[in-house]
This record gives sequence, structure tokens and C-alpha cells, in this order.
Amino acid sequence: MDQLSYKRVWQLAGPNIAANILMVSISFAHLWIVAPFGPEASAAVVTGGRVHFLLMSASMALSVATTAVVARAWGAEDRQEASEATTSSLTLAILISLILGAAAFLLAEWIVGLFSLDPISSKLAVDYIRPTAILNVIFSLALTIATAFRAIGDVVRPLRYSAFATIFGTIGSYALVHGSFGLPEMGVSGIPWGTAFGQLFVVGWFILRWVFRSYPLFPTTHALFDTTRLTQLARIGAPAALEQVIIQTSFVLFMILVAGYGTAAFAAYGIGITILSICIVVGMGFGAASATLSGQNLGAKDPEAARANGWLAMKMAIVIMSAMALVSLIFKAELAALLSIDPEVRSYTEYFIIILAIVQPLMAIEFAIGSALRGGGETRYPLIVTFAGIIIGRFSLGFLVLALDGPVEAMYAVIIADYLVKSVLLILRFRSDGWIKDAEDHAPLAVQSVAGLVRAPVRRYFSRRPRK
Repeated sequence: MDQLSYKRVWQLAGPNIAANILMVSISFAHLWIVAPFGPEASAAVVTGGRVHFLLMSASMALSVATTAVVARAWGAEDRQEASEATTSSLTLAILISLILGAAAFLLAEWIVGLFSLDPISSKLAVDYIRPTAILNVIFSLALTIATAFRAIGDVVRPLRYSAFATIFGTIGSYALVHGSFGLPEMGVSGIPWGTAFGQLFVVGWFILRWVFRSYPLFPTTHALFDTTRLTQLARIGAPAALEQVIIQTSFVLFMILVAGYGTAAFAAYGIGITILSICIVVGMGFGAASATLSGQNLGAKDPEAARANGWLAMKMAIVIMSAMALVSLIFKAELAALLSIDPEVRSYTEYFIIILAIVQPLMAIEFAIGSALRGGGETRYPLIVTFAGIIIGRFSLGFLVLALDGPVEAMYAVIIADYLVKSVLLILRFRSDGWIKDAEDHAPLAVQSVAGLVRAPVRRYFSRRPRK
């Protein structure tokens, strides 16, 4: 039984990890593409990339709600409900991304000003952020589409989509940055346009086949603006959205603290995070598997299986992420040299890689256990945990380092406390029965049967009638 469970977790996690590696490799490619232009271009790409993730925070939160609703419906063998939830999720993704994209476009210069970059880096960062804001709707749709397929256990299709988007997005970015193949030379601003080029084909291909019902999930026009279902998704996703906002905002604020140590320290932080992202995608892959199984198991009324699969995902994530951390330690000098030509940036990057290697097992816990909770619809507790880790672990110590005029190496190290706090709190919650009870109490209405929705008001009506 254990072997079968491990196999099932890996069947879901493996393709997710591969897809996420492809996605993150784009970030590596972006830094490699602009590396010849110096640390200012690297700092601009790091800044723009962080703002891009901040823009995507709402879509990431929506993906949590999409997973919870679609996976539960699929686990309950209700294909119609899973399709309607997917349709509503796509509608919500469009609305959210357009609103946030418009705000980011208008406030691009103010946002970049928060980082206190040098004038050249600031201008390049604005050039990166504005097209990213315009193209945000494409990125959000691509994420929602992949999430819906993963929620029903189809992890191969998102992998194919990611491969296509990565190849064409990287080629497009390089061509537009350098003006290759007869295209205009756009510099740093060409990166988001090139990335969107690959994603647009994925979104277009999905919509074409989706409309013609070539997938297990199919369009349901009445669910496009179904306020009840949109409210359900928003209710589940709201805590996750706030959590993502806190996470992405904290990353931005922490980058501002690091930026105070100079461009080299700032660029090294961004490069280190990019290197870390390769390990993170492993955690994300196991997290996606854990969330899918949690939702499907709870939909099938098997909470113990949901708990068991969460622990399995955690153990497997710890082993693999720790192994990758060891590899990054061994080749830290080579990795730093690959992504920067500046000696000072390389030195800071090597130290930061050591810090990141230490936090890998803790991050594995956060991804696997936190995702299991969210997949079951329990999104409030992970929000509290994230807030505690950031405030108690990261910023309390970060401002202490700043007050004591500590070196940037000490500032990098406060990340360890952040993940230690979060991993301890998540394990304590997952060991209890409270999360399963809360998940059942706050189960998405979308997974209730039509008969159940009819019976409830009927029972209430007759219970109020006076007995003769």
C-alpha cells in the first residue's frame, strides 16, 4: 500500500516538477540573456521579475481555490461541476489580471522607486514592468489552465504546455532583446514580450480545443458569470490571495532592505533566488501533488488518505530538495560565475547559496504540508503561518540586523528563521484533526450534489411549519 501511495504521489509530482523546472528555466534564461549588459540590467530583470510575481499573486491564490473546488468535484466523480468551476476560474482570472495589470502599468515608476536603484537600473526596470502589466492576462490564463488540469490528475498536458511555452518564450525573449531574426532590438523590455509569445500560443491552443470539447473539462457558458460559483472561488481564494500578497510584498520589502547594501548585493540576492527557484519547483511539484490528492481524497470522503498522502509528499520533497541543495553547494562558484560577470556579485551569490541550501528541508515542509491544507480548502491557517514566519522570522531579525549595522551576509541569513517558524507551525496543524474538520465545514458548495442543494431548503421549510 505504501509503495502504491509513493508511486501515486510521484506520478503527480514528477511531471509537475518537470513543468516547473521548465518555467523557472525561463528566469535563468532571462538573466543569461541580459548578463552581457552588466549588473544594472540584471538588477532591472530581478526587480521586474519580482513585480511580475506580485502581479501574479492573485492568480496564484485563484489557483488554490481552483484546485480545491475542481479536485473535490473530480474526486466526487462530478465532471459537470469540475467543468463549471474551471469556466468560472477562467473568468475570474481575466477580471483579476486586467485590474492588477492596469494598476501596475500606471504605478510602474512609483513601484520601482521603492527599490532605491541607481537611475539606469530604475529606467530599465520600468521598461520591464510596463509590458509585463499589459501581458498579465495571458500569464494568468496560462496558470489557471494548467491548475485545472492538475486538479483532475492530468499533469502531462501542463508539462507539454510548459515545454512549448519555455522554448518559444526563450527564443522570443532573446530575439527581441538583441534584435535577432529581423525583429526590433528592444533591450530589457523585450523579455516580457518574448515570454508572452510562448504563453499566448498555449492559451490559444487550449481555448480552441476547449471550445470544441476535446478535453475532459469542457466550457459551460452559464458558469462564465455565475455569481454563486465566483463567490465560492473568491471565498476560498481570499485568504490565499492575502497570503500571496503578504509573501510577494514581503519579498519586495526584503529586497528593498538588501538594496540598501548596494547594487552588487541586490543583484546577488536576485541571482541567488533564481538559483533557489530550481529547488523550489521541486517543492511546488510535491505541493501540487499534495493539494490534488488532498482535495480528491476529501471529495471521496477519505480524510485519512488525504493526511497520509500529505506526509508522503513531505518526506519525498525533503529528500529530493536536500539532495539538490547539496549539489548547489558543491557547484556554488560555477553557478555564480554562470549568471554574473561581476566579481563582487559572484562573491555575494556564493554566500547566499549556502544560506539557501540550509533552508531546503524547511521549504519542503512548507510546500507539501501547506499545499495539503489548501487543497482541502483550509486556506486561513496557512495565511496565519505565513504572516508569523514573515513578521517573527524575517522582518524582526532583518530590522535588527539593519539597526546593528550588520553585514549583508547577516541579512541573507534571517531567511532561515522565516522558514523555521513556518515549518513548525504547519506540522503542528497537520498533525491535529482540526484542519480536516475545518476543511469539511468550509467545503466548497460546488461539490454538494444538486439533490443536496434542493433538500436543504425543503428541510428548513418543513422544520418551521407548526405540527398539527
